[in-house]
Amino acid sequence: MTLSPIPQEYSYVLASLFATALVSQYHIIMVGGIRKTSKVPYPNAYASAEEAIKDKEKFRFNCAQRAHSNYLENLAVVLPAFLASAIQYPTLSSSLLGIWLAGRVVYARGYVGSQHNSNGGGRYKGIFNYIGQIGLAVTAGMGVWKLYSPGV
Repeated sequence: MTLSPIPQEYSYVLASLFATALVSQYHIIMVGGIRKTSKVPYPNAYASAEEAIKDKEKFRFNCAQRAHSNYLENLAVVLPAFLASAIQYPTLSSSLLGIWLAGRVVYARGYVGSQHNSNGGGRYKGIFNYIGQIGLAVTAGMGVWKLYSPGV
């Protein structure tokens, strides 16, 4: 079996995959920094609701931790769609993942910057991440269709 040469556009795919690791690292650093200022000790994943109501820093920590968790939850959906899409559409899927990643950073920053004791509505500033996420789902479906129906 011979491997096909990797198209030049696939460098975008690899760079995009690396960018997911950078955004994950961004979340880790953000959570760690706010953990320190909020004085939420390990191994606690969150400050209690009672503590967060009384202390703005503990509220910010919970928002940061939730933003990071939400990133990881969605990454498990986005990465397979990205990889399926990138086979047929490497440049488009890399662009869509870039939109999603930018949206996730804005989401996290907005969440952490939300008004104390609010519902964390600042996260909605990053709602444009869904353009990338839905776009990847669509292009993944198109790519799979193209693979299974070569004559169409």
